[in-house]
Amino acid sequence: MRIRVKMTRAGNIARHGEGIAELDLEEYLCGVVPAEIGEGSHGDALRAQAVAARTFALRRVLAGIVVDDTTSFQAYRAELLDCSPRSREAVADTAGMVLVYGGDVIDCYYSASNGGVTKRSGEVWSRDYPYYMNKADPWDVAARLERPKAASHGVGMSQVGCMWAAGHGVPYHEILAFYYDGAALVREYGGGGVVSFEEDMEGVRGLHLHKLIFTENACYKAGRRIVPKGIMVHSTGVDNPWLRRYVGLDDGLLGMNKYNNHWNQAMPSGRQVCVHGFIGKLADGTVATYQTLPWDWRGWHCGSGPKGSGNDSYISFEICEDGLADAAYFHEVYREAVELCVYLCGLYGFTEENIICHSEGHERGIASNHEDVMHWFPRHGESMDSFRAAVRERLVGGSGGSGGNGNGSGLPGGNGGGSAGASGSGVMYRVRRSWADAASQKGAFRVLDYARRCADENAGYSVFDDSGKLVYAGKSSVMYTVGEHDTLWGIAARFLGSGKRYPEIMEANGLRSDVIRAGMVLRIPD
Repeated sequence: MRIRVKMTRAGNIARHGEGIAELDLEEYLCGVVPAEIGEGSHGDALRAQAVAARTFALRRVLAGIVVDDTTSFQAYRAELLDCSPRSREAVADTAGMVLVYGGDVIDCYYSASNGGVTKRSGEVWSRDYPYYMNKADPWDVAARLERPKAASHGVGMSQVGCMWAAGHGVPYHEILAFYYDGAALVREYGGGGVVSFEEDMEGVRGLHLHKLIFTENACYKAGRRIVPKGIMVHSTGVDNPWLRRYVGLDDGLLGMNKYNNHWNQAMPSGRQVCVHGFIGKLADGTVATYQTLPWDWRGWHCGSGPKGSGNDSYISFEICEDGLADAAYFHEVYREAVELCVYLCGLYGFTEENIICHSEGHERGIASNHEDVMHWFPRHGESMDSFRAAVRERLVGGSGGSGGNGNGSGLPGGNGGGSAGASGSGVMYRVRRSWADAASQKGAFRVLDYARRCADENAGYSVFDDSGKLVYAGKSSVMYTVGEHDTLWGIAARFLGSGKRYPEIMEANGLRSDVIRAGMVLRIPD
């Protein structure tokens, strides 16, 4: 892949000559990444920047655009090519990977800072892209508290937010997923397979989760949020097990829907209908899950009854039916549905008791009169009771811990009581108000991501490792990097209103001494 770059800077002209130079795209990125985010950045920040810069560049290559070497496009510094080995490694680690949405390479913007809120592209420029959403960015906020930075256009990735997140243990693919909502990370410049990180999803070992948000569906565009209180299981009622029937457009895994009757359009078949996910077959015949709405979006999936509508409080997914007689297919999608429910229980602190099917919703007076899934499960010796039991078994006895004992958050990989448990190994990440306050513990997890989620859901809580070191502060927390002449008294006076409150900072950070040193990162208690 080649890119045409107009050279304007003296250092670039000295290496490439005046005018327009044609460069190998990957080599070009080795001069962009350190110029844009800095060679000294955390490795995951460098990798996130490499993917964002490659995607931005490829979009312009495909359009036949000549870029220049300034921040009007992307900063490129030829003098950094030979002295930035970490940036070069990040480019190699992500070689050919770009962000794709709906089958197209995205128009991938980023800026130094967003001021704490990510922007929709339509707020800044004329065109609204569905992968740019308006939402709070706690990483940018935390970064600017440590080192103030003026906000730029704020569309896409915040570089200071990216650097802060990477430094606090967030992997690059999660950083990209946060800033480019619904975009898939795809190999071979968008022509290969979706990059999978399923091996990192301990506690959801069998889930094959992809994301293609139905941004064209009127339900998504309505933009109504809910506080999820449970999960409602549906099945499609039609003999068609292929995901492409419902999920579109083709992302390289789904296959082509030649009738174009998928649900990623305003009113599928003239109906107001939209769910949060589908389980069924990919083009190669394997079973997978697609998330099609943000989990906390209000779906159109169950109608209503005399006691209201489950649309107002339930996350929903459809299992693609076949002819109902194929036992092998049934057990594959059944297992996938169990794993999806385990995953959602982890996100929202549900137990198996928070899971119902559509027909049970009707019995409770919150859904229309449909029989799914009880017209299908019993044909293969299963029921919603056995389904809930399978979810419970995964929550309390699956890999990663002994959660679900009523004292914790119910996240897979966690145990509410805080002991390491009989299974699993490695570091336990504990969620507490402070390291010293063991009684406040919300849970202990072998998976850092689950611990972070638990902390984010409980204001004032942070994550500590086995030694008591602070590894993550919740979204509501303020982080402060100690300066050369700082004292605990002075920090307390600045943030808490009185120097006498410095013991609260010591407690929140597990400090056994009031001696602090420059460079330490402290959580400031609420």
